[in-house]
Amino acid sequence: MLDSWINEKFVQPLCHYYTLEATIVYGLIMAGAVFLIYKILKHYNVKIDKHFLISIIPFIIYGGWTRALRDHNLYEGWIFCSPPIYILIFLVTIVLLTVSLKIQKSFKIDYYKTMLFIGSLFLLYNLLLTKIVNFEAIGIIIGLMAIWIIAFGLLKKFFPKMISNVNIGIILSHLLDASSSFTSISFFGYCEQHIFTGVLMGAYCNVSALPEFLQLPFMPWTMFIIKIVVVWGVLHIIDTSSEDTEFNNFLKIIVLILGLALGVRNMLTVGMLVI
Repeated sequence: MLDSWINEKFVQPLCHYYTLEATIVYGLIMAGAVFLIYKILKHYNVKIDKHFLISIIPFIIYGGWTRALRDHNLYEGWIFCSPPIYILIFLVTIVLLTVSLKIQKSFKIDYYKTMLFIGSLFLLYNLLLTKIVNFEAIGIIIGLMAIWIIAFGLLKKFFPKMISNVNIGIILSHLLDASSSFTSISFFGYCEQHIFTGVLMGAYCNVSALPEFLQLPFMPWTMFIIKIVVVWGVLHIIDTSSEDTEFNNFLKIIVLILGLALGVRNMLTVGMLVI
């Protein structure tokens, strides 16, 4: 009976949708992982600054990109579904960070340069596998992002104290996710795999499993509201709840990862016309 429940809630949905049970479990795992990662970084005396962000950006993009290629069957196996792919990328990144720090100590080469180089090779491999065919979708996503960039640029110009440039960048990463989700769902017949946003958008992939009162009208535009309100609110809490700059930077990087990885995945999935 337990095996059947695990199969129904966790195994069968892989690469297709998230169940409520899986969402809760994965959320708890992520919370534990965030705590563990911070402890590892402090153990290694890694300063959480722009150099650290530069070192992991290729791996954030690689995770989302690889997930999109899995949608297109250019990577095979459950390990490349979500969330296993992101656990795998985390483990790979930690190993490479350890190696890069040893190289820095022995050869005086900054660790972030080594990681950036290796990460770029990963991205190059994915580039060789990728064939964009849906330029209409890519054009819509780029157009939406241009609108958001202009909007936040004007906000920063006229209300400079309302939001920092760093927070704007993080919100824009989530708006890439929102723009690609909106485009995919509204114009190309996709559905939302995550249960909470899927319900609010009226586009959850496993809608038949929902009680009738949660089967809301089709409203994909709500993704923009969700992203702006929730992400901006979380960033405000981070900025005001702690004076530990490095810890705040770390939390913001986690928020960035959640937006950028999904945004890259969704944009490339629809760009390759994966249905």
